[in-house]
Amino acid sequence: MSGSGINVEENLNRLDEFHISAHLHVKPARVLTPHGTLVDVFSVDEADPSMEIRRQMLEPYLRRAGFYYASLIKRFEYDNPMISALVERWRPETHKFHLPWGECTMGLPIDGEPVSGTLRSWSKFHQRDIWQWCEELLGEVPDGHVGTTKYNIKLKWLRSRLQQMPLDSPKEALVRYARCYIMYLLGGVLLPDKANNTVHVRYLPLLPNYEAISTYSWGSAVLCWLYRGMCLATDYNIEGMSGCHTLLMSWIYFRLPFWAPDVTSPYTFPLATTWAGKRGKNDYAEQRLQRHRLRLDNLKVDEFVWMPYREARILSRVPGDFLGAPHGNFYTAVVPLILFRWIEIVNIDRAMRQFGDKQGPPNPPLNIDTFHRQSDRNDDGWWPIRLQTWFEVWANRRTVSYRLEIDRADTLHPSHDYYRWYCSRTKVSFTPGGLP
Repeated sequence: MSGSGINVEENLNRLDEFHISAHLHVKPARVLTPHGTLVDVFSVDEADPSMEIRRQMLEPYLRRAGFYYASLIKRFEYDNPMISALVERWRPETHKFHLPWGECTMGLPIDGEPVSGTLRSWSKFHQRDIWQWCEELLGEVPDGHVGTTKYNIKLKWLRSRLQQMPLDSPKEALVRYARCYIMYLLGGVLLPDKANNTVHVRYLPLLPNYEAISTYSWGSAVLCWLYRGMCLATDYNIEGMSGCHTLLMSWIYFRLPFWAPDVTSPYTFPLATTWAGKRGKNDYAEQRLQRHRLRLDNLKVDEFVWMPYREARILSRVPGDFLGAPHGNFYTAVVPLILFRWIEIVNIDRAMRQFGDKQGPPNPPLNIDTFHRQSDRNDDGWWPIRLQTWFEVWANRRTVSYRLEIDRADTLHPSHDYYRWYCSRTKVSFTPGGLP
């Protein structure tokens, strides 16, 4: 128990020793380092139609692998002060944003097999040299990588290779170029590191069987990596953040529409493409951060859009594949997110209002501080075995033990009991002018 009589696991600020929100007096204007902006692989150029031809040649292969829609996300610029303000309200204890009147989070379709294996012990577990594999799967190896431990491929190298793809490439070559494109999307859009200019070769062993690529839970991998990036970025000593900033920015714009750029054209899919090409506002970054922080402090519950994707004009743009089975079955599952050695938790039971249900005081969150503290980069193994317990939970995700029943509520305003419980366990205001 804590000094206030609250179970330590129910203290939603128990990690304040390093959390940025508890150190704003030391760093009142920490703006996370700008994330690199993705450069389109096949830019449209009327003077050179060959780029569009290459894109069309690879489209069927990207669709088969489940990466076609990710390839449509282009030229998305990020608002770093806005991201920084939201990260101040992200709590690693619960994997939720703590807003003045309750918790909320991000989600994606997450069905499929975990994205896992080994991080670098390929000779031991696959009996393959990773660079021989790279040549077989991608058709070439970047200069200077064979015989080294440079396990990152530059996105620039992949982009150049794709842009020089022969227009008479046979089917076997097109599959290799499609894998190059997938690697580019993994490192540049879906699972980027802080620099956003390389992709790790750990994903290559998941790509040999082309028909199996779409069976992996890439959605849970994206969420896991972004959750982890935000958890690490809550440390006031950290200046950058990994993860899919595109997903985060799109989530902000749909949930907090007063911050969204003006868009007059119809919504498109993926929904994040609605904001493609809009410039992020990064000038006067420190002043913007402080204004965003105050805006969140004074945010009313009616200003937050709990279920934006239920609107007919948005829902009509979502392909049926994303609305029914298998995706539709797992939006409301309390499950671990697995990405190789990393584990994060989707505590959907803490964000029931995002599904139209009433939110009551939830159970204490599962403590996974051990995974957040992992720092030994040389530690490796066959992670499906080392994390066997978590894999078993994932395998049982279809059972009632991990599914939540949703009952539609008449109102999404917090009840007095919930608000009293919530305010006793977390802080709701970060600035003097915010809510009490």
